Amino acid sequence: MTFRLHRSIACLLLAACVIPATAAPADDDKEADTYTDRFDLEVREDIFAGFSGDMESLERGIKKCDQALEKNPDHAEALVWRGAAKVFKSGQAFGSGDSANGMKYWMDGLHEMNRAKKLEPDNLGVMIPRAAVMINAGRSAPEIMGRPVLESVKKDFESTYEKQQKIFDQLGEHPRGELRMGLADVYRLLGEADKSKEQLEAVVKEMPETEYAVRAAEWLKAKPTAKLAHNCIGCHEG
Repeated sequence: MTFRLHRSIACLLLAACVIPATAAPADDDKEADTYTDRFDLEVREDIFAGFSGDMESLERGIKKCDQALEKNPDHAEALVWRGAAKVFKSGQAFGSGDSANGMKYWMDGLHEMNRAKKLEPDNLGVMIPRAAVMINAGRSAPEIMGRPVLESVKKDFESTYEKQQKIFDQLGEHPRGELRMGLADVYRLLGEADKSKEQLEAVVKEMPETEYAVRAAEWLKAKPTAKLAHNCIGCHEG
């Protein structure tokens, strides 16, 4: 059994792109601390570099997660980022024929991301990285394993949208486009064509003359059997 996880860092670039800088509910001081203390800013560049092939940077990012977890074993954001790195390493191991380590990294990574979600189920800094990694994992895995993963991704993206709905039109082009395209992608993978179409039509209507509108229009014209996957557009390309 192999998991052909995408080497592209787009999956986690999406995670960073759709977390607003100020996403904390005003009536919950504890949750506000979770949102405004952007742990992702401490680790993401190293982990992104690792996803591009810089293993030294990847290990440095993992070490930062380890250090945070030594101080607080229930640090949900450190768990989700370390779990993401392990899922990436599982793809590397499977790709090199090392199924034993591939499965170990896969199970450890999923366990850490799922534990992070249980610890802080409403934290966007947990939901988005987890969903962004797991959509590619679910896409690549056999259906019996992939579908539950994708259902979990759908819940995370939907919860993110619900939390941001009141301020959604105030967000920048990038986070709005990435979240809507992420929703369209997971709905399509799960066979929910009407919901996917709804998101794509919203992109075309709300974001005319953008690359998101161009991609959404292409997806709307594509056959149901077409193999499509959204990769991050914009500030991280190049």
